[in-house]
Amino acid sequence: MKTHRNVIILSALALGVLGSVRAADVTGKWKAEFDTPVGHVKYTYDLKAAGDKLTGKAIREQDGQKTETEIKDGKVTANAVSFAEALKIQDQDMRIDYNGKVAGDEIKFTRKVGDFATTEIVAKREKEAASSVAGKWQAEFDTQIGKQTYTYEFKLDGDKLTGKAVGGIAGQTSDTEIAQGKVSGADISFVENLKFGDMDIRVDYAGQIAGDEIKFTRKIGDFATEELVAKRAK
Repeated sequence: MKTHRNVIILSALALGVLGSVRAADVTGKWKAEFDTPVGHVKYTYDLKAAGDKLTGKAIREQDGQKTETEIKDGKVTANAVSFAEALKIQDQDMRIDYNGKVAGDEIKFTRKVGDFATTEIVAKREKEAASSVAGKWQAEFDTQIGKQTYTYEFKLDGDKLTGKAVGGIAGQTSDTEIAQGKVSGADISFVENLKFGDMDIRVDYAGQIAGDEIKFTRKIGDFATEELVAKRAK
């Protein structure tokens, strides 16, 4: 009887472990870019999971043209994800089957285009940082000409970034409208066209947003490159 009871307990524990295996978190936007027999394509997969059911859309860009297709037959089981994209190329209906494995912020897909081609691709999760960048950020750092303080005031419209960079050094201040600003996921970049004495100096910023910090690489013309951290103003 004791052995029989142990078997029942072990079976129940095994079922409990199996029942606790959850589908991977795939809800969100995933981006991929790859070459195909018909040219270079970019994709955004906007996925929504409810239990093991997967819905959403596949947004394709090629040669300046964009198509948006509702995915079908979507499924998520543990770290496996699959769906189909019913694409129309010219007058031909084409089914594209995706089968992938989720590993953190990447999905490694096998993409089968009808009976024509099979491609291995990697889709990466788009970080939802862009919407949080608007506002004031402050930084203080050492440069070749002394300690500088900055306040960056950012405004966001889609992926377009505007605003100003207010800098201070040795009691002097600069107030510059930023140019060529862009935010894509967690990536941010812009240009500060700074006037220093009689010189016009272009300062290029490229950074990564991580919560309440932005880690920037700041390139001052051909003179210097600096690393700095801007923190969200409270």
